[in-house]
Amino acid sequence: MQNKLFIASRFLFTRDKGKFISIVSLVSSIAITIGIASILIVLSIMNGFESEIHKRILNVEPHITIKSTQAISSNPLNRIDLTFIEGIESISSSIDSKGVIQFNNLTAGVQIKGLDILDNNSTGKGFFGQFKLSNLGSSEIIIGKSLAYRMGIRIGDQLIIRIPSLENKLSFSLGKSRSYIVSEIIEFGLAKFDNSLVIVASNQLLGSGMDQNLFNHWSIMVKDPYQTSKYIIQLERLLNNTGLTVSDWSMNNSALFKAIVIEKTIMSTLLFLVVLVAMFNIMVMISMTINEKSKDIAILRTLGFREKDITQIFFLQGMINALMGIFFGLLLGVIALKNLSKIENFIDLVFGFDFFPSGLYYISNMPYLLRLQDIIIISVVAFLVSFLAAYLPSMKASKKDPALITRFYRN
Repeated sequence: MQNKLFIASRFLFTRDKGKFISIVSLVSSIAITIGIASILIVLSIMNGFESEIHKRILNVEPHITIKSTQAISSNPLNRIDLTFIEGIESISSSIDSKGVIQFNNLTAGVQIKGLDILDNNSTGKGFFGQFKLSNLGSSEIIIGKSLAYRMGIRIGDQLIIRIPSLENKLSFSLGKSRSYIVSEIIEFGLAKFDNSLVIVASNQLLGSGMDQNLFNHWSIMVKDPYQTSKYIIQLERLLNNTGLTVSDWSMNNSALFKAIVIEKTIMSTLLFLVVLVAMFNIMVMISMTINEKSKDIAILRTLGFREKDITQIFFLQGMINALMGIFFGLLLGVIALKNLSKIENFIDLVFGFDFFPSGLYYISNMPYLLRLQDIIIISVVAFLVSFLAAYLPSMKASKKDPALITRFYRN
């Protein structure tokens, strides 16, 4: 095997008549390097964005949600044993409704959340973690940053909220209205909350929850939100036939997560085509080497090398070429990710292109998450493809007849 590896390396790095073959080999290795690095960088950046989205969702949305179609006065969670849920941090009640906000002749549809400020467990951690419900006074309201910016609302301004009511199948009205003073403007970190969410105390909300302690929304926060799916089935069984629906944060954002998975799959597939084209270059390089080294093949056969040995020599030549591209591709990808912020600053300095202008996005730097499993998957798939790309043309070398080759080169 050592002799075969030596001969394969000589064929690969030859500097005599096969200089063009060396160029093709170098180009194919560079193409593999660029392709592997591109896949690793893109996957890691998309993993970073996905992780950032998860963090923001888990910081804002309840981990487990129980909803009722109608507001009720009793908390259904008090009637069941929740000890099977590990690491409960808080249980909160609220009454959710849709409404219309009015300020300076401007109107906008909003999602109103009336939080139970009288519940000792409802410290704000059960919903957003950015404020304390005890600080939310009577007739005060908290609104999202984007909503406030769009309507020109500032802290201390007075606005009006109207909750629509369906009096009958043919009659619709905006119902009663109520004035609120803006006490806080919060950037929740998710557009769907910043654009439309307003928070008030439940006993100050218009409608059925204004004079009574009525709620239609209960939330549970846990230490490990990635384990909530196994609690949903048990909760549904315990709350069966009560008119309540149970969901968790992943179910509520399933469309978003599916879109991320589809996007990652498409991007990875497109970039892998670059690697596949580079693998075809290896096939071309091996075929050219076989045609040019026909005389050397005949000499090796006369020295006692078998057909299998000849195949292995050219197979090793292709694998050396491919493995070099895979190794340097992974190395280049890791180095680029570790210096991603410097690359962003360089592009901004040279080309004047700012990836994340301040005030336009929630993040200022491109996030990335380098996962070992991605490196392993990329390496294994690239190795399998390179195995086929190197083995198939190498079989051609073993079919060479040494007698015919020797007769052809007799002069």
